[in-house]
Amino acid sequence: MVTVTINSFVEFIRQTDFMDLVAELVVFRGQPVKGNLLPTIARAKPADDTTRREKQTLEQLKLQGASFLVGAEASDLELLVRAQHYGLKTRLLDWTINPLAALWFACSDTADGDVFVYGLVADDLLAEDVYKQDPFESAETRVFQPRLNNPRIVAQQGWFTLHRYAAKNKRFVRLEENPKVKDSLYEYRVPAVRRPELLSALDRHGVSAKTVFPDLGGLCQHLNWKYENKQ
Repeated sequence: MVTVTINSFVEFIRQTDFMDLVAELVVFRGQPVKGNLLPTIARAKPADDTTRREKQTLEQLKLQGASFLVGAEASDLELLVRAQHYGLKTRLLDWTINPLAALWFACSDTADGDVFVYGLVADDLLAEDVYKQDPFESAETRVFQPRLNNPRIVAQQGWFTLHRYAAKNKRFVRLEENPKVKDSLYEYRVPAVRRPELLSALDRHGVSAKTVFPDLGGLCQHLNWKYENKQ
């Protein structure tokens, strides 16, 4: 995995623009911690086989959440995508094809310290007919584009990786340790001291809480940030 330290907005643009020269599809993820590229269902205890629990949870989601789920005949994967955005722990990990959105998610996190953006060259990981398959029976980690039926997915230009419990390894394997994936990863480290200036630059270029969360909550979050910075 290639690691680059980012000290300016222009440098980040230059580094991520380079990705167009090496791949057709690159997805990005911003986060406050280094590595541990696992979905929420596996992050705390990667060795736990959560498949049975996930299936039970999904069945209860269908039953108890029927009044909230317009289009109840959606596939299991589509329901996982939808529920992920409301906090359900799944085997999906959020990505975006917009590197600036990923940078915003990294720099805006409330955790202190350096933050990280990951770029994943996904040409060889793209899933075909993913919605016709059982998400719990995937043979390997795959990248897929969700259906654009959620305003946040649209605004964030969201993509996902679909992870699996590897029976041979007896665990969910972190992407940075996966032999089929780790050489396709790029890591961009953002020093803590650079975070405020990068958030300001992102805002000037149209990326902020109110654009990645296109609702009243996103606008309120943006206004809090903007006017707290003016004090």
